[in-house]
Amino acid sequence: MVKARFGLIIALSIGLAGCNALGGRRQTVDLPAPLPEIAEAQSVRWLWDVDVGGKSGERFPYLAPSTGDGRIYAASADGRVIAVDPGKGEQVWRVKTKTRIAAGPTWVADTLLVGTLDGEVLALAAGDGEVRWRRQMSSEVLAAPRADQGVVVVRTLDGRVTGLNLEDGSTRWVYESTVPALTLRGTGAPLLENGFAMVGLDNGKVIALRLTDGRLVWEETVALPTGRSEVERLVDIDGDPALLAGGLFVTTFQGKIAGFDLRSGRRVWEREASSYQSLAASREEIYEVDDQSRVSALDLQSGDRLWNQDALRYRVLTAPVIVGGHVVVADAEGYVFWLDRETGRVVAEERVDRKGISAMPLVTGGNTVVVQGRSGRLAALSIARE
Repeated sequence: MVKARFGLIIALSIGLAGCNALGGRRQTVDLPAPLPEIAEAQSVRWLWDVDVGGKSGERFPYLAPSTGDGRIYAASADGRVIAVDPGKGEQVWRVKTKTRIAAGPTWVADTLLVGTLDGEVLALAAGDGEVRWRRQMSSEVLAAPRADQGVVVVRTLDGRVTGLNLEDGSTRWVYESTVPALTLRGTGAPLLENGFAMVGLDNGKVIALRLTDGRLVWEETVALPTGRSEVERLVDIDGDPALLAGGLFVTTFQGKIAGFDLRSGRRVWEREASSYQSLAASREEIYEVDDQSRVSALDLQSGDRLWNQDALRYRVLTAPVIVGGHVVVADAEGYVFWLDRETGRVVAEERVDRKGISAMPLVTGGNTVVVQGRSGRLAALSIARE
């Protein structure tokens, strides 16, 4: 079954496990769906793979590769960071930071940013991996730091959002929010756009902060807690918001998915949903993976459901990404799946890492996607063009 993803009381786990008890009640076993049968499957080509090192296990779904300045960057849970030439998969440099990296890396200008389980943010030179500065935060950093206009925005597990100076890591501002007694163990990364930092909170709210000074510009509730127990009242926003066409799109666990006007925070539409993953958005659709690993396409303007694919149910899928005419997800058994964007039909699959994949795939251009497995394997794959 998919083990309950409740934090503070229950450690984060998005792997497959046996039955577990919560509050004295035995939970229903939900076995992952078998691999789908694909008629006339499209071929998948391996471009390269490299070992990042440091098995991430189930506790680190936030270690996702990033790209910038013609390179791909990846980090491991035991503190290694590498730079890879995307052409041949050749390692450019590798460093050991001697930290427990939990989030990142994020590339901005000539800097890489990572967050750690010990509550630190590290800034490394993208050219050679040298540590430029490190800053102790108030709590664990499980979401990748983001930066724009010289400000690094960091979301910590205790509900704080902090703005740091990109040059030296000094604090510029701090915004504090109240964290519910029980939350999912995880946080979504801030979204920076047009001088604002948009952040989803554990209480089901989304806020916009002014990037220069952290002042609250607007705040909206995506979903209100309902139910009698603390578990039933979980409405965390753990996925990264999606931005397109002046709209901000956010989804909560056991709540709703909603679209907001970026500047005013005015709600444009909403619908019932439950997800702890990030959203993917195109010019016309939004793609969502819910908490049962069903993949859906929604109309960007109205929120109406266009299609729903449940052939991968309970396979513990990653957040989706858009790769050409396909939506790509990976799962806890290490498979990568390509779905047709128009119909949701699974058209290709490839196993990359037997230890599983937790992090959202990285799109590097064209039909190429880079995935990072829990064993430390980093692989670039490409699907044949139709």
